[in-house]
Amino acid sequence: MRLGILERWILGYFAVFLLLAGSNLYALVKLRQLGTNTIPSLALDVRILTSQKHLVDSILSQLRYERKFMLMKDDGVYDQFVREKDEFHRLLTEAFSIADVEAKKEALWNTETHQKQYEQIVDEEMTSIKANRLYDKVQYRAAKDQASDAALEELRKLEASTRDGINLKMDLASKAGRSSLSMALVASIATVFFALVTSFFVVRSITSPLRRLVVKTRDVSAGIFESDLKIVSPPEISELNQAFNLMCEKLMAVDKMKSDFFSMVSHELRTPLTTINEGTNLLLEGVGGHVTEKQENLLNILLAETSRLIRMVNSILDLSKMEAGMMPYTFERISMAFLIDKALTEIAPLIEAKRIVLRREVADNFPDQKVDKERMLQVLRNLLGNAAKFTPHGGRITVHGRAIPEGIEIAVEDTGPGIPGHKLATVFEKFNGTDHRSGTGLGLAIVKHIVGAHGGRVWAESVVGQGSRFAFILVNPPESLQVEQRKHPIGDADSSTA
Repeated sequence: MRLGILERWILGYFAVFLLLAGSNLYALVKLRQLGTNTIPSLALDVRILTSQKHLVDSILSQLRYERKFMLMKDDGVYDQFVREKDEFHRLLTEAFSIADVEAKKEALWNTETHQKQYEQIVDEEMTSIKANRLYDKVQYRAAKDQASDAALEELRKLEASTRDGINLKMDLASKAGRSSLSMALVASIATVFFALVTSFFVVRSITSPLRRLVVKTRDVSAGIFESDLKIVSPPEISELNQAFNLMCEKLMAVDKMKSDFFSMVSHELRTPLTTINEGTNLLLEGVGGHVTEKQENLLNILLAETSRLIRMVNSILDLSKMEAGMMPYTFERISMAFLIDKALTEIAPLIEAKRIVLRREVADNFPDQKVDKERMLQVLRNLLGNAAKFTPHGGRITVHGRAIPEGIEIAVEDTGPGIPGHKLATVFEKFNGTDHRSGTGLGLAIVKHIVGAHGGRVWAESVVGQGSRFAFILVNPPESLQVEQRKHPIGDADSSTA
């Protein structure tokens, strides 16, 4: 009888837990000693430095308001000077309350003395100004500068002594930390060595089947549903293996049924929809008689909705073929700059109607690429259409194209509302993209399949409120690239660049 995961964890890690608990307890004791003595003192020094900075700022503000008043003689400016003076004394009182050594208190006393001298000189000068008495402005200016400079010098001394104290305490804390770290390191090495020896076989018996499950899960996420998973493992994972295989079988059946259903319905819908579309066009042209303005409006709405349904049906058919690996591709070397310009020309009326600024930033050395012309145009149309749809009036769309070592990179940036981060991972999935609110929800899924069929990868980047960037890379294909699409994993949205 094989032991379950719980029993393996209990037997394999109980001894390791005891060793780790002992070494951690020792480290905690040392850290507690460090936190009781050094850290509170450091925190107090940091508060002193903060108070010193605020005091310096207050003195400089007083100097600024006082000089501004001497130029403008504005009572409002003088009131600001008085408020800043009161704030300085409040800050000074607060600093006195946290000063822990005599040297700091002495620096604060000296600062207060010099600043009071400055304030007294200012008051005397204010009295002379209000009484319209003549006085020696140069002498007063020199006296004020001397007093304020002396106050600032005392605060600089306070800062220097406080920083020296912090450095000393940090050195002591560093030495104590290194000492405790050395002791903890010795204990940890012994613990880790024992843990590795005792847990290697236990962990391997659990992680090996789990890794196989992870690989199979990635296959399922890529649409590969073969139920061929066979794992020798603890009972819990064996049961999970059986359930996973059963799930794959059901997913395969559901996926086939879904594809068959979409394909059948799409085929059945396309003919009557096309008939309705053509009939509506004939009615608008007056074939059935005179059409009133109200009837013309209704027929235009019917025509637009019918066209939208036809596009949706075509998208579903295209995607069904792509997923089934039945979409034919004809590869030829063509100028990608030409395809970009063609797509931009097609989207131009919508761009102009919304007064969107369109920028084309395609490198002069943009190389030709071996692609399916119509499918690559479909990619560019979908990306540009999405950008135009979500970019507000007066916004901006930028198309980038550049050569990279492995091929080319094309990107479409917009200034739309952006995509929340939690949706970027699924933006290229069916009915989860950015276009489903006013379209089919299949455009980005089709983009993903087409780029994947060309051996490339596609991803999205976005900042909510600032816009989105959809980019894809086409690698230089081998000369033996087949005409028909091959089934293979397709590049998803790249999270590291998103």
